[in-house]
Amino acid sequence: MADDPSSEDCSDNENNTELSGVLSKWTNYIHGWQDRYIVLKNGTLSYYKNELEVNYGCRGALSLAKAVIKPHEFDECRFDVSVNDCVWYLRATSVEVKQSWVDALECYKVF
Repeated sequence: MADDPSSEDCSDNENNTELSGVLSKWTNYIHGWQDRYIVLKNGTLSYYKNELEVNYGCRGALSLAKAVIKPHEFDECRFDVSVNDCVWYLRATSVEVKQSWVDALECYKVF
C-alpha cells in the first residue's frame, strides 16, 4: 500500500506534483465502492485496479486542467472530480488524506 499523500504548495511545485495511493472509487450499484490505485502525474489523474497493474495501462484518466473538484456535502472523506460529463466519485480513508488529494488536484486547474 502506498504512503499517504502529503500536501504541497502549488507555487512551489510548479504543477509537478505527483501523488499516488489507494482511494475508494464508486463503480456502480452492483459493485459499489472499490479500492483503486490512483495516480496524479503531469496534470492527469489516472486509476488502476491495483498498484501491480500500473505497467499494463490505466483503466481511466482525467485531465485536470478544466476539472471541478467538489467535496461531498455529507461524507467528509469523499470528493468528486468531474470533467464535462465524466465524474469520478472518490473516497479517502480519512479527512486528512482527502484534503491532501483535493489540495494537489486544485493545483492543476486552469482558472
